Amino acid sequence: MTILRNHVVAVMIGLSLLSCSLPVDDQASVIPQTELPDVLRSDLATTPTVTVAPGSTTEPVTIYLLAVVADRSVVMATSRDVDQSADFEARIGTLFGTEIRTDAEKEMGWSNALREFVLLNASVNENGIAIIDMVAVDAEGLPITVEARLLADAAAQLVYTATSLTKAIGVRILIDGETAFLPTAGGDTKQVVSTSDFERYDPDYVPATTTSATSSSVAPQTTQVEADG
Repeated sequence: MTILRNHVVAVMIGLSLLSCSLPVDDQASVIPQTELPDVLRSDLATTPTVTVAPGSTTEPVTIYLLAVVADRSVVMATSRDVDQSADFEARIGTLFGTEIRTDAEKEMGWSNALREFVLLNASVNENGIAIIDMVAVDAEGLPITVEARLLADAAAQLVYTATSLTKAIGVRILIDGETAFLPTAGGDTKQVVSTSDFERYDPDYVPATTTSATSSSVAPQTTQVEADG
């Protein structure tokens, strides 16, 4: 009796599964995408978004501020970040501004002679000469003249910075469009200048020492012998 009951149950389960299965015919049918569950629909598949962190758009450049060592001003190299696409005028312009020094630089006593000036324009010509036009102004923005020492300090900063920013072989400095008369190690000049004209601003500069030897010489005396008459 138990065997017969089990057989009947197995037949009933088989019929139930058969009634739930898909009909089988000679041709395969294509099920439309819209009738499939969302998880099986290829038309709803999305491409995962990959977020790429943008790279840095700035780069460090070297500029020069001033410090006092013993009895002279010297240039001190420091770094600033500028836009990678910035031209020479924008890069040298980093030196100009009301206050460009960091707190650490101020604590070390560094100064910036170019705070007295406004940059008018700057470029490097086809001969590799950096041309920088600037003007000193007062609180009202009116042009003023500056003392030679301040102009020399400003020129030293510009020359060391310009030649570090570019491959310029020299620098011509203009004051409000006119060639500046610059105090240099070799005397005042209106010519193109380079770091050698401001060698005393190099922190490693050692003045040349000259030794003069004093020699005493006795001029030979000539004795005139008179002939006997």
